Amino acid sequence: MAVTSDFGRSDVARCWAGFASLGAGLVHLAVVREHLAEWWLFGAFFIGIGVFQIVWALLALGRDRAPFPRVVAALNAGVIALWVITRTVGLPVGPERWTPEAVGMADVVCAVLQAIVVVLLVAAVRVPRKGRTPPLAAGARLALLGIGALAMAAVTTPALAATEAGEHAHPHGEHAPSQRDGDGPGDGHGH
Repeated sequence: MAVTSDFGRSDVARCWAGFASLGAGLVHLAVVREHLAEWWLFGAFFIGIGVFQIVWALLALGRDRAPFPRVVAALNAGVIALWVITRTVGLPVGPERWTPEAVGMADVVCAVLQAIVVVLLVAAVRVPRKGRTPPLAAGARLALLGIGALAMAAVTTPALAATEAGEHAHPHGEHAPSQRDGDGPGDGHGH
């Protein structure tokens, strides 16, 4: 990450938006398989939005300015609106038209992460680069970035575990039945 000597609060906000976008992208990619099984277009949407959010996060974390903040904020707000529609009235397209989906932990966490991206980017756009608050001391900068990274990891990890991809993981020392038991396909997994 490019760290300049004038790294200030708006830079911390940009990095936190990057961490939140990374978390949301990971959650979106974790649910691709189940959405592909529902309808290929849903799966393609989740691949597209997940990859976009991760690539944008890497760019935001690796540069001294968030790329396209207004576009990214609007896109994330649009995805949140789409999520609300899918949970209240359902979509007008797909195999289960106008059927609302259940609210799950992973999608709530993802919506919150996207809302964080929107709020932080809107705030960053409203604060001009000139006349920003004074630069942060190196220790404060490191602490704030560390807190942001740890907070996103703490929020994203349980969300990922709540997905179908997370259910694939086995507790340490436990394994699914293998084909030797007559239960699985022979790869050590019975699902």
